[in-house]
Amino acid sequence: MTNYKLKLKALLHDPIDKLLVIEEASRISIDPSHKCNNFQSHKRHEKVAEDLFRYLIDECPHEDIIKTADHLSSALSRIVVAPQFKDKDSQKEQFEKESSIGLNEAKFIDIFSGKVKDIQVPNDHEEVEQFFEKLGSLFRDQNERAKFLFLFLWRFLHEIFPWVETHPADSRAPNHSIYDHLVQTSAVVSALPKPAFLLFTISPVQEFISKARKTSDLWAGSYILSYLTYKAIEVIMEELGPDNVIFPNLLGQPLVDRWLYKELKNSPLIKVLTDQQFDIPQFKAFISWFEQWQKWENSQRKPNLIDEELTIANFPNRFLAIVPYEKQNDKEYGKKLAGEVEEAVKKELENLAEKVERELRNELKTPNLQVPQIRTHLLSHFQIYWVLMPWTNDTQGYSPEDALNDYKEIVSDKTETYEVVEIIKNHPYYKPANVGSAYSLLLELTERLLGARKSIRNHIQDDYYESEGEKCHLCGQFEVLDINWDKLAKSHKIKSDIELVNNQVKVKATEKLCGVCLTKRLFPDVIVKVLNLNLKEEIKFPSTAEMASIGEKRRIDSKIKNDFASKFNQFKNNKNLPPTRSVPKLKNDPLYKIDGQWLMEESYREEYFRKEYGLYNVRESDYRNILDFIKENKIDPSRYYAILMMDGDNIGKWLKGKFNPKIKDTIHPKTRDVLIKYSQKDKDLKKLLCLIHPPSPSIHQAFSRKLTKFALEEVMRIVEDEHYGKLVYAGGDDVLALLPIDEVLSCAYELQRTFKDILSPKASMSAGIVIVHYKYPLYLALEEVRNAEKLAKNEYGRNAFCIKVLRHSGEYRIFGGGWDEIEFIEEMICEFINEQIPSRFAYDFAEVVNEIGTESKEVLSLELKRIYKRKEKGEERFLVKLIDKFNNYRDVHDFINLLLISKFLADQKK
Repeated sequence: MTNYKLKLKALLHDPIDKLLVIEEASRISIDPSHKCNNFQSHKRHEKVAEDLFRYLIDECPHEDIIKTADHLSSALSRIVVAPQFKDKDSQKEQFEKESSIGLNEAKFIDIFSGKVKDIQVPNDHEEVEQFFEKLGSLFRDQNERAKFLFLFLWRFLHEIFPWVETHPADSRAPNHSIYDHLVQTSAVVSALPKPAFLLFTISPVQEFISKARKTSDLWAGSYILSYLTYKAIEVIMEELGPDNVIFPNLLGQPLVDRWLYKELKNSPLIKVLTDQQFDIPQFKAFISWFEQWQKWENSQRKPNLIDEELTIANFPNRFLAIVPYEKQNDKEYGKKLAGEVEEAVKKELENLAEKVERELRNELKTPNLQVPQIRTHLLSHFQIYWVLMPWTNDTQGYSPEDALNDYKEIVSDKTETYEVVEIIKNHPYYKPANVGSAYSLLLELTERLLGARKSIRNHIQDDYYESEGEKCHLCGQFEVLDINWDKLAKSHKIKSDIELVNNQVKVKATEKLCGVCLTKRLFPDVIVKVLNLNLKEEIKFPSTAEMASIGEKRRIDSKIKNDFASKFNQFKNNKNLPPTRSVPKLKNDPLYKIDGQWLMEESYREEYFRKEYGLYNVRESDYRNILDFIKENKIDPSRYYAILMMDGDNIGKWLKGKFNPKIKDTIHPKTRDVLIKYSQKDKDLKKLLCLIHPPSPSIHQAFSRKLTKFALEEVMRIVEDEHYGKLVYAGGDDVLALLPIDEVLSCAYELQRTFKDILSPKASMSAGIVIVHYKYPLYLALEEVRNAEKLAKNEYGRNAFCIKVLRHSGEYRIFGGGWDEIEFIEEMICEFINEQIPSRFAYDFAEVVNEIGTESKEVLSLELKRIYKRKEKGEERFLVKLIDKFNNYRDVHDFINLLLISKFLADQKK
């Protein structure tokens, strides 16, 4: 278990308002009674840091191990170099004086956008001091003080003092915040004396998620993977602290906040905070957060936003952490920890199997039912890989030599990143250079090792993949579960196994599943109990028919809705049809709990009720009045819905630093100019300034925070609140959602624009969009949307979308392009709907191209104009746009697909 007092010292080794403290050093009072070792040698800001720390714990925070962690952390994130001076003392002193940055000159550089911002500071240091004094005075009991304070400050410091996010740790290299530096120092100190990277991943991903027959299967697959990653991360949090996970960043993650609440709720400080009103407003953010979770935990609580956020699958299938490779009394510590992480995932799979089996027993009211295959299938299906990579064997000087040598030996070529590290090593500002500067090299080596490990698939102990028994009807990998459905049906005196399993456990007997697929099917009920969720409704996903009907539900008059709901609900209750849900945006709609298929005439067939619901007592006379009502009121929803899959472009390259600015653009201009002045004859330093800034933990954490903000704060809002969709997952830069066809284009456009706004103007997303009939198999539709996304990236050059329309007849059309095409498509759809374009225009032009070929675009352009003008009220304005767009397309067939897809979408909106 980690030493939280040591971590707290590392977290507060610098004042959080360091630049202000340095600037106002002469005006800030220092308590001379403190007796840290070598007190007189400390810089003034270190003495202020001690004062602040002593408000919390009356001890000296400046230990040698903290100093080591500080030096390593500084090297991890900042590139501060110095020329090689002949007269080291006097020249270096002059260099330092000229390159130092005062508070009035200080800037903060956003490394993703390149924007230079003014830094933020408190009104005065007294504001910070008062907070620490008040925080320290709250404690009556010393027990667990350090742990509470560390976790509290790690989570809320950036909310208590928002300016810490743009308060640079070093004014000369102002590309990372004081908060990032302090958190990295606390992470490193937990890993000393021999830090290492632990890179962990779980697979398969797409193969597991895409094997889905129901929309709820789709969500369950993505959430199971996300939750397993979280359970692996939880081991690191328990053992070392949440700060030791570099990627993904854990700040604000709902599951992490849930863990944090449980860690903090029994602290003596909680009663003090919640019983009193404080005059310092900075406590309000924490109190509000805590009270929300307290209400969430209360068994009598009302559902709130937390419940919804906890159901978002937003953890990727991997994480990177800084861990100790070994400890003084345990040379195998790192390997044991990695093993514990792996075992935690396996244990969670076993727990999941047990809960699914219990759910099955409860639903079937069969207490003796045993299905050991569920556990076997789950443990066999998931592959767990990890790599433990020590930074160096030199635990005294922490030289970067080991990393440089290993990199040169394994990678062979001297890459740009290697050159950066080598130059830093030869021109250290703080002598000597340390292994922190080799972060990027170590990370690349770790990734390569993991790739090599994954190339050797884990040996599967059982023979289920090779067995000759009947395979799962959904995934086709494992044998179907050995359950005697007929015997169970007889024991319940039910007419058929279809009726039993459909009404009880949401699985048709004809749909024979393996343990993995059954787990996904029952997972929505299981996870509600695991996370103690108190949702207004059980986790239900709208059906594909429902997604297709959203446009019609919005169009129908409210009186017609109420009349239909009254007739249908009477029928539904009499026949005991299963409950359904629409999208969140329609929660107050009379048709919210009536599935879209019941607005479609073809759903009302006696055979359909028998086959799908095991209802043998349904006759046409039972629903004749509903059918007549549908016909009389011309209720006719679309049979098509949209699947949207989006992915950030070149995320791997972002993480590898390929889009980082040049080093000279991450250094304060004044410092850069002085550096150039003092290194006129040093080619290496000049070269260094023009090289790309390598990755760093602060860059990775800031990048991850931006992805988390996009996923948690924006994606669900855009998909569900604004565009009538249902979010399946939002894993940082990955999005999967179900949408009505009339909303999907604008939703995709808004998502990519928001992604760019949050991350960087240089960032982009690509999207695959599939318009498909609601009866088309979901797992095949997912393959199509994944292929469309690949086309957007590979054929249309990224920062693009690709839309594919799959007609029920088997005909399909594909079109793709840059995001600026969306506006034109939506304008053309409106022209078709308003009949400004002739109804047969797209088909007639396609026939002309078929007849005369594509060799002469001039002739085709004239034909385009002729066909368009057949309808008198066609506007010349849009014709000019249309011809201009046609002339810009190399492939005439692309243009035809654009016309036909726009016409199809317009017809579905009418």
